[in-house]
Amino acid sequence: MKKVAIGLGVVALAGAGLLLFLRRERIEPIVVTLPPGPTQPRVSPEEAGIDRLAIDEAVQYAAPRNTRALVIGLGGHIVFEKYWDDTTLETPLDVPGFAPALAAIVTGTLISDRLIRNLDAPSSNYIPEDADTPLGATTLRELLAQDNVSLDAQASANRLALVLERISNQPYQALVVDRLWKPIEAGDLAFEGAGGARRPKGAGAGCCIRARLGDWMRVAELLANDGVFEGNQFTPPRFIQQMLKPAHKDAKRGYFTRVDGVFAAHDVARLEAEGKQRLWIVPSLRLTILRVGSEPPADRGWDEATIPDSIIRGTAGWQPRSASEGVDPSKFAPH
Repeated sequence: MKKVAIGLGVVALAGAGLLLFLRRERIEPIVVTLPPGPTQPRVSPEEAGIDRLAIDEAVQYAAPRNTRALVIGLGGHIVFEKYWDDTTLETPLDVPGFAPALAAIVTGTLISDRLIRNLDAPSSNYIPEDADTPLGATTLRELLAQDNVSLDAQASANRLALVLERISNQPYQALVVDRLWKPIEAGDLAFEGAGGARRPKGAGAGCCIRARLGDWMRVAELLANDGVFEGNQFTPPRFIQQMLKPAHKDAKRGYFTRVDGVFAAHDVARLEAEGKQRLWIVPSLRLTILRVGSEPPADRGWDEATIPDSIIRGTAGWQPRSASEGVDPSKFAPH
């Protein structure tokens, strides 16, 4: 028994030492303090042309599924807000899966300034030390589309951030702040520290940006309006359209977006984070829907389309998808 006790003690001390080491090595977040601009203008659902019963249906689905906020935007306006607990539009939250989309938007701004001329150029053009590696052959477009199977979304975004830094001679956090966050008058944000030999004090592009709910709605409006926010064009025309479409035939991803699933509108794309946190974007209606919270209870289940479809069907200007939409006529014999 004494030997067992001693062994357990050694394990406990080793574990404690590891925890102390991890705490000591923890990379501090990079915090940027910014004065926020006015909240996006608010109008009622009736003024915006969204049926209140459709919104009620979405709320009824969201409420028992650990939702903290359901926010709807239309045409640059906030048209509906429902909060649980102490959440508000000003609440800063971590939604890790939303972060890579900012790298795609920043890429678009560099294309606008002609600092990037070809998305199909290998990333080793900007990271020459990788010229003789398989990773060096990966193009910027493949990073955006997450087409390199050896890189997950987080790794793809962080490699893209390194490319953007090499092109611009600016740290990634400065690119996001100067090219996006300040111009849309968003408030404070915090980046996860990336670490690593190449970016020892870099900001993570693939995960864990902490920002206010209202600022994610500003980003959503820019995405829903092909890169335009309050009259300012941030990216080349149609770049955001490409970002929100399948990156290639049968792809379920755009540029750090998800485009899988069948919805009431043909052009629904989304950002997604753990806990079924979602930012749905419907460019054809300039409709944006934000759901934040935690994982729904197992006995409640989760249907990806219920919340957005309820709201889409209740929005003025919506038309049902064509029965033939998505059908490949080559699969059928001529009559």
